[in-house]
Amino acid sequence: MKKVLLASTALIGFAGMAAADVTLSGSGRFGIIYEDDGTTSDTYLSYRMRVNIDASTETDSGVKFGGRIRLQYDAGDTVDSSGEGAAELNAAMLYAETAGFRFEIGNVNTAFDSLATLYNAELGFISSTTGSYSVFGYDSYNSGPYAAGQADRIGLFASYSTGNLVARLSYIDYDQFVSTDEEEVGISLDYTAGAYKLGFGYVTNAAGAADYDVYALLGEYAMNDMTNIGLQFIGEDGAENDRTLTIYGNTKLANGMGVGAFLTGIDTDVPFENDFAYGIGANYDLGGATIAGTIQRGYDDSTYADLGINFSF
Repeated sequence: MKKVLLASTALIGFAGMAAADVTLSGSGRFGIIYEDDGTTSDTYLSYRMRVNIDASTETDSGVKFGGRIRLQYDAGDTVDSSGEGAAELNAAMLYAETAGFRFEIGNVNTAFDSLATLYNAELGFISSTTGSYSVFGYDSYNSGPYAAGQADRIGLFASYSTGNLVARLSYIDYDQFVSTDEEEVGISLDYTAGAYKLGFGYVTNAAGAADYDVYALLGEYAMNDMTNIGLQFIGEDGAENDRTLTIYGNTKLANGMGVGAFLTGIDTDVPFENDFAYGIGANYDLGGATIAGTIQRGYDDSTYADLGINFSF
């Protein structure tokens, strides 16, 4: 780690700085959610506002340096232990990129979470699924503050893109001043060949859980500009050794309409009620915003449904 940091510092020191750029972007969503776990059911309103603060500068030699801090509020969020609802800033991520190479430090993206088609089975205005990756744990870019006791957390991420191939490597140390065996290390590859997208990801000590590994094999085929179908095989090597196989599809119809669906089968030691999870969803492009909804069934016979609007700016 020290060699990487020294090399990055040296690069900053010897590169002449040029034009700087500061931008705001983000997204919002609001709607209604229904959840039934077989014993109790709830219907409630949900909303979220997210603002990304991005700053960057580019050297005369073409190296881009930048960073991001995110301000976000989800309905029900509270600040520390005060119980007061408020938006919160997350930990910062800094990066450098040039000629297809990108390096991040801090609150980084992770290799596994960055797989191009991992989340393409999601439906609804919340963008969620009761199948696919939903029973597995792994780390990602944190939209809010780190968990308690992780003030000294540090992450590193590197990716390289060349032609149709993207390779990634990430590392998260949950306390860089205390030696443990629970650092998360992940790798991933994405390859595009015409209408096909292929992906592979593996993460060890996922989410800081010792001896818990997660892997994924992903494939997607674009039948045309409007329709794609995909297949996902995701599994874990740990106490339960769950494995899921998901088939999904999304298509755009005339007049801004779109529909999607997924079906996931699970092989697990956990006594779920069902061996399958499934869902269907629809969306409509309002021109600058999207209204979307879904109804899904989980492995444990739970029901999830939502309907709402999301937009980006």
